[in-house]
Amino acid sequence: MTTDKTPPFNTNPKFEAVLLHPKYILTWVGMGFLYLCKFLPYSLLIKMGHTLGALFNIISPHRKEIATINLKACFPDMKEDEINELVKNNLRNLGIGIFEMALAWWSSEERIRGLLKSFKNKTLLDDLDQNQGVLVLLKHTTHIELDVRLLCLDFELGGMYKPQSNRVISHLMIKARNNYALGCVNNHQAKQAMNWMQNGSNFMYAADQDYGSKVSKFIPFYGIKAATVSFPEILSKLGIKIIIADVARNGGGFDIELHEINPYAQEDSVLKEMNDCYEKVISQSPEEYLWMHRRFKTNSEGRKSIYPRWKSRERRRERRRERA
Repeated sequence: MTTDKTPPFNTNPKFEAVLLHPKYILTWVGMGFLYLCKFLPYSLLIKMGHTLGALFNIISPHRKEIATINLKACFPDMKEDEINELVKNNLRNLGIGIFEMALAWWSSEERIRGLLKSFKNKTLLDDLDQNQGVLVLLKHTTHIELDVRLLCLDFELGGMYKPQSNRVISHLMIKARNNYALGCVNNHQAKQAMNWMQNGSNFMYAADQDYGSKVSKFIPFYGIKAATVSFPEILSKLGIKIIIADVARNGGGFDIELHEINPYAQEDSVLKEMNDCYEKVISQSPEEYLWMHRRFKTNSEGRKSIYPRWKSRERRRERRRERA
């Protein structure tokens, strides 16, 4: 197969006049406050995150309902009061994750390194064939921005991002990631990422969400047939090594553990093992997982959606599609 020999690159976002539109005033104020939070002690940020999470519990009924539905589907033996408590803890972790984003985007390498408590199986990324890249799979945690920054401390890793609907946040996110990630591309540039890996670069990707039936296969996830993106299986067929990086909070810091997925052996073998591994690492600290995403929104065999339809949400999505 012929591949593009262009080395990994970052495209720095241009500052456009539209970013100064009055509708973004509150966003700039919020981001300015968040930037100042990078100077605060981590222990204080956790307390502030708990308070913000308690507020989410009141003002974000949609997030709360989606998280509850997902948890009931994935942990059917869990009691109602246990589910409710887990949802509250999950929203607290979401609140903490907002402030951890400030650390990820703007803190010094020294401070980020101080948050890393342990790194198990690190040799899986140390001892690599320089002529063949690796796909490093992440899970969508409430602290995913910090996960990316921690992994980039000792390794040159590219990554993929999805442009945000808020252009100010999107601009700041891309600009920040470009400072520590190698070769960031958007979610429509998978071919570029594939070329980089085939040329020896390592790439981060989160394969634990529902990206639609066109790019997915239906593979069991917590016992439910879930649309699972086939990108990792395609890469494994090409000889790309697949590793899952489990980043988990440990008191005032984080632990990282790497798990290698066996090479492609037969149809769906990589995706089944990947989902099994995702289940294992998610279940170890479920309060840190981003349950607010509709993991089972694409149904197989015409099943009825387990999520309610919210008219306001659909109207917002329709407006975004019209602007695109």
